[in-house]
Amino acid sequence: MSRFIAPFLLVLFLSAFSQTLAQSTDRPARPPVLRSGGTYRGEENSPPTSGSESATPRANRNSNSASLVTVPAVVMDRNGRYVANLKRDDFRVYEDGVEQQLTYFNSIEKPFTVTLMLDVSGSTQYQLAQIREAANTFVGRLRSNDRLMVITFDGQIHLLTEPTSVASIRQTKLRIPAVTDGTVLYDAVDFATKKMTAIPGRKAIVLMTDGVDQSSKSATLQSTIDAMTEQDVLVYTVQYNTLPQLPQRLSAIKNEKARRKIQERLLRGYAASEPYLRALADKTGGRFYKADDLRDVAPAFEAITAELGVQYTLGYYPKENSGSGERAIKVRVRYPNLVVRARDSYVTSPTIAAKD
Repeated sequence: MSRFIAPFLLVLFLSAFSQTLAQSTDRPARPPVLRSGGTYRGEENSPPTSGSESATPRANRNSNSASLVTVPAVVMDRNGRYVANLKRDDFRVYEDGVEQQLTYFNSIEKPFTVTLMLDVSGSTQYQLAQIREAANTFVGRLRSNDRLMVITFDGQIHLLTEPTSVASIRQTKLRIPAVTDGTVLYDAVDFATKKMTAIPGRKAIVLMTDGVDQSSKSATLQSTIDAMTEQDVLVYTVQYNTLPQLPQRLSAIKNEKARRKIQERLLRGYAASEPYLRALADKTGGRFYKADDLRDVAPAFEAITAELGVQYTLGYYPKENSGSGERAIKVRVRYPNLVVRARDSYVTSPTIAAKD
């Protein structure tokens, strides 16, 4: 978004994050909970009742009923504490109001592949130190056996590292290239979505940005939302506020007419930013965080990494083939006073009839 930033280093060299092993061999009368902000590593729990039970779930990008639909889910009590050790029989999944038979269930033991996306465009020039500190906090909270891919974006997309173990990344320094003009937010989200499609297992995208796009060429706000609903990746969005710095940034533009035109375009971008970031999170079962002050970003990252440690993955083959379009998903658990957060829909593509 601007040309004001000199190259800088993002140092991801942090000590390993200690984890608490909390397991129970007996089924409790009430589900055990983990307080928000902590981590949990439960036992693997995939009781094989069918051949597909233990299979790795596939992304649901087809419209035929043979495609496995995967649903990442988080369960919390009314006090916001994460609930662990739930079994497959504790869950009920509905598609368009019809209860589905769960054929895949995975508990919280397996590691995540996480893509960390950092907006380092011109709007961030006054807050880069805090952004780097927050990113370091995030990496420090991940488990050593998680994998991390790091992407930064300004006027271009920069892949700093392919998915690599967190333990390895903590021993390296990731150099951010020289910043270029513009912000290709939508292109970057599209790029990350395609990269994550080919990655098996549990995965999430953590996007830290002000939410304003200026110069994307191949993707749009709506196209990235539509594409994300076809994936089984959680998206967590962390929005920080750069609007107070807008007058200072605009003051460098001497031509009044050009300055007014750019201001109008940026204000439209700011107006669309929060609804866009909320939609990405809501459509995938992730969460949206807003940080008017970048000091609030670190707690958001801590909450995200805690949540990634208490995920469930549910899978089913739809009972009915209702053609292409968006299908609503509802996930419930049998215990009272528990809240489930999961993706609320997915999109199917039209099938092409074979010619005689």
